Amino acid sequence: MPAPKDPIKRAEWIKKFSDKLRGKPKSEEHRRKMSEAHKNMSTETRRKISEAHLGIPLSEEHRRRVSEGQLGKTLSEEHRRKISETQTGKRHAEESRRKMSESQKQRQINEKKK
Repeated sequence: MPAPKDPIKRAEWIKKFSDKLRGKPKSEEHRRKMSEAHKNMSTETRRKISEAHLGIPLSEEHRRRVSEGQLGKTLSEEHRRKISETQTGKRHAEESRRKMSESQKQRQINEKKK
């Protein structure tokens, strides 16, 4: 059955369809096709998906799990060098500098209390 043309009905149809398939094992062929589809995605499509996800708040549980997943990971020297190169010459905004200053002052106060 093809998806409905009406955007609202189409969104409901897609959600119902994806919920039905969620968690079910997929064949190697299906996984390969999904992988190829994602690899061939245009930069415009990637940009649109990125913009659609911007501003969506993450739950505390989600944030905790992402944090735990990153613990213990180390970056290679090459990766660290590339990050350094992209940040070289950039300046922080005045508001960011003020916040960093306040944070450092608070840390110094807290260390003196110990």
